Amino acid sequence: MSRCSTHWCFAVILGLSGPIGQAQDNGHLQVDAARILICVDSCREAEEAGDYPRALRILERAMEVAKAEQDTARIALVAVKRGVINQRMGDYNAALSDFYQALRSYTSIGDLDGIAEVNNNIGSIHHYDRNYTKAASFYAQSLAIREAQGNPEQRALLLNNFGSLYEDRNMPDSALHFLRRALAFRLAQGDSAWVAVTYANMGSCFDKSGATDSARIYLRRGLSMIPRSQNEYLQGSMNIRLGSTYLGSGKSQEAIRLCRIGLDAAERLKLLPMVQRGCECLFKAYKESGNAGEALRMYERFIAARDSMFGQDRAKELTRIELTHNFEQRQLADSLASAEQRRTADLAFQQGIRGERDQKRVFLLGSILVLILAAGLWSRLRHTRRSRNVISKERERSDKLLLSILPRRVADELKEHGKAQAREVDEVSILFTDFQGFASLTEQMSAQELVESLDACFKAFDAISLRYGAEKIKTIGDAYMCAGGLPEWRPQSARDTVFAALDMLDWLVRHNALRTKLGKPTFAMRAGVHSGPVVAGIVGDSKFQYDVWGDTVNIAARMESSGEVGRLNISASTYLMVKETDGLQFTPRGKVTTKGKGELEMYFVERVPIHV
Repeated sequence: MSRCSTHWCFAVILGLSGPIGQAQDNGHLQVDAARILICVDSCREAEEAGDYPRALRILERAMEVAKAEQDTARIALVAVKRGVINQRMGDYNAALSDFYQALRSYTSIGDLDGIAEVNNNIGSIHHYDRNYTKAASFYAQSLAIREAQGNPEQRALLLNNFGSLYEDRNMPDSALHFLRRALAFRLAQGDSAWVAVTYANMGSCFDKSGATDSARIYLRRGLSMIPRSQNEYLQGSMNIRLGSTYLGSGKSQEAIRLCRIGLDAAERLKLLPMVQRGCECLFKAYKESGNAGEALRMYERFIAARDSMFGQDRAKELTRIELTHNFEQRQLADSLASAEQRRTADLAFQQGIRGERDQKRVFLLGSILVLILAAGLWSRLRHTRRSRNVISKERERSDKLLLSILPRRVADELKEHGKAQAREVDEVSILFTDFQGFASLTEQMSAQELVESLDACFKAFDAISLRYGAEKIKTIGDAYMCAGGLPEWRPQSARDTVFAALDMLDWLVRHNALRTKLGKPTFAMRAGVHSGPVVAGIVGDSKFQYDVWGDTVNIAARMESSGEVGRLNISASTYLMVKETDGLQFTPRGKVTTKGKGELEMYFVERVPIHV
């Protein structure tokens, strides 16, 4: 909810002080500055009235004036303001283009404050796009600048963003750690709007942790601090979150009432992201209440809104914008380097000419020129050879790096065609592991020690995955994910994935025993496996990542979160595929209620004890 500093801030101040341009144009420039100021005031009024299309039209006029005056600072500020409105309306491609335009302008004038703000905004776009790695990278760049500036208010904002990021990664304990730190500052500052936002985020985290009562307390507390007349957007969003806490509790009518309030606000404001969340909540609530007709209608609206924001064409355009920005930055760097080389070469040549003028003999001058030419040709030849060797070595390094990120077949396809097609694969077994109480470990261990401990665990898990032919997908904080049966289906992949999970649990037992002897904190881990169809492919262009999608992934995550520490919990579909495997024994758990998936049949699995 607090993924962007501008989500809850309607005021953007354009710096209009100081002389601009030549002295003879002062009168004209003062008129243009006044026009921009009027545009900004009108834009603010349109925002407060919820008329975002009118706000965009006003900002277009302000941008025309700023570009006509070639005022880089004002171009950047108007681009940021326009990007914020586009983002709020759900047009993430337009928002990202605006933010990159602002980033280029701020970078050209060395405005660190503007660079930090835009990095935060770009991070929020990737956050909404569920590219959490990129989001964290941009948030971290913004946070580094804010810490160097010693700006506590902006640091608190980024703590909110990281809390929201961990919340969306389904790591509520870690999210609460950041949100409590942000709340302490907001309370001391007395900023009621941000306190309300932070309460709402904490309420969502408690809901994901299963602490429904605490979630409702925090969400209601946040609602009470934001009068509807002041911020209908915040009110609507918080009502949808509060309504979602009633799903699955037998109080579907209360969920319908609250989520309807939020959806009505979203429709009045024409905010597509909030429309999507409101329709999703109402679909689930109507389904629980037995109203199949309304549930279907809301589901269709939810899918339409989601596809509009996250469809393939939008994703391709988002990638194109990223690639275009990166290409332009490389071109700029190359142009600057070439210009510097030409300047250096021209300076050296002029110095040579001045020295040659002191020579008295034409023969000596000719000899020197011949030698310079020969030396230049020889240097050029050596440079060409060195460049070819460097290119060859870099190609070998890039091939090795690509194979460390992608399966060989996918990497070969990417190198040959420039892209790799996503594929549907049946009977893939997804394994999730997660350390319980990880947030408390962050308080007992230094950051360096914590990272080294996680690195040791994940390296061991990588080796186990490789031994059983499982494809590592990613790590998310303290969670580890791999899949058996990728990139192509193979027999016994479910069995191998189960044994890989058991080996990881066994390794952790031995590792904890060693840490106990050394007097160090130990790790407690849950593991879960589910088997079914997935879609597998590459996401990203600047930083490739092989990933999987589908309901199979969500159910596998529920297997892990619904298990017990030190045990492997598997689904019914995985059980049917491995139940005849020698050396395994199973404990039926019956149907267990899970968040968002209802009742799922589960089994604990372990090795058959060896009796001596």
